[in-house]
Amino acid sequence: MRFAGPQTTGAGLFGCLLAALAVIAVLSPEPDRLTDRPIYETTANQTIVPDCTDLHCFRVLVAWTLGAIPGPSLIKWKTYAVLANASAAMAVLALGRTWGLSSRAALMAALLSAFGFGSLYTLHDVFTSDPLMFALGPIVVWLLWHERVAVAAAVASIGVLAKEFVAAPLYVFAALAFVEHRRTLAWRTLAAANCALITWLLLQFVLMLRFNYGYGDNSSTHLLSGGYLATWLSKQSAAGAVSAMVNEFGVLWLLAPIGLLIAPPSVQVFALGCIPVALVFGYVQQPDRALWNFHFIVTPLSALVLHRLNPAIAWTTIAAFAFANLRLGAQLPMVPAARFALVLSALLALAGLVMAWRAGQLSQWPWTWPSRELRGAPHSEAVVRLP
Repeated sequence: MRFAGPQTTGAGLFGCLLAALAVIAVLSPEPDRLTDRPIYETTANQTIVPDCTDLHCFRVLVAWTLGAIPGPSLIKWKTYAVLANASAAMAVLALGRTWGLSSRAALMAALLSAFGFGSLYTLHDVFTSDPLMFALGPIVVWLLWHERVAVAAAVASIGVLAKEFVAAPLYVFAALAFVEHRRTLAWRTLAAANCALITWLLLQFVLMLRFNYGYGDNSSTHLLSGGYLATWLSKQSAAGAVSAMVNEFGVLWLLAPIGLLIAPPSVQVFALGCIPVALVFGYVQQPDRALWNFHFIVTPLSALVLHRLNPAIAWTTIAAFAFANLRLGAQLPMVPAARFALVLSALLALAGLVMAWRAGQLSQWPWTWPSRELRGAPHSEAVVRLP
């Protein structure tokens, strides 16, 4: 992956992200509720857990990998979460540059991903496959945008051993390629997506038939009675559910839709294609956590808007967003209540949007779309650039 700027700059940013996320992971207290830690640790220690009836028993890749590494379990899992989330941010940076964002806008997107709710929550509850999904999502999309379909297929086919989500971007990109009448690319991508799906199905069948694994009474399997969404809603009030969803993306709920309106056509179609997939995952998984899998589309769209605001307002908005998530995601007890930072980030963004609109900055088309000759070329050749 080629990042914006010299390699030393990318390495320096990655190092800073690692350091910052590591500090947050150390400070974040252990969850005071039942988590999936027992299942993942048992899988890591035993490899196979005969007669397991927990959905997470099928998510073996991270547990098997960390189980093969010596050392205390909690330290290994926290290290993995830090590395994966830092890598996810760097992948968003590279993807943003591929989509034509300026260096500053791509950096903004990376920081929004690194310090968003979903990322920081996995530094609090580290026993999950989610951090790997946060990293593999943008990596797979970056590979597809550069038409490295075989590599994307390999990455996704391995990644589904950790969690099924990583196959989803392949199907969305295949749909995009069909819409753009790039038939060969579309069929290749669809075949790659099916390879990942078949690998996932084979894992399910082998574990079920050979070791008597099962899903038990997991709500995710109750597709005709509301899935996990119904269970999640039943455990909290309507106000609590709305609050959880607002906290998921915070000010990004305001910025990303505006970014979608001014994004180039291919990015618009890809983002719109992600919406039904996100709804499906929000139905079968805990919605306020499942949606962060799509951070790699939400944060670049938001950064596209922030890039056009007053720099001081834009960076302060990002800082307030990150500060709120230190409490909401990482659950740091020393951080004040997040509602103040959330409100501040929203007010700042609104003020910046009004100023930019009055200055005519939001009405100007910010992209130089490729010429007709390049529209049939690979995405790697048809990169658009912000002026």
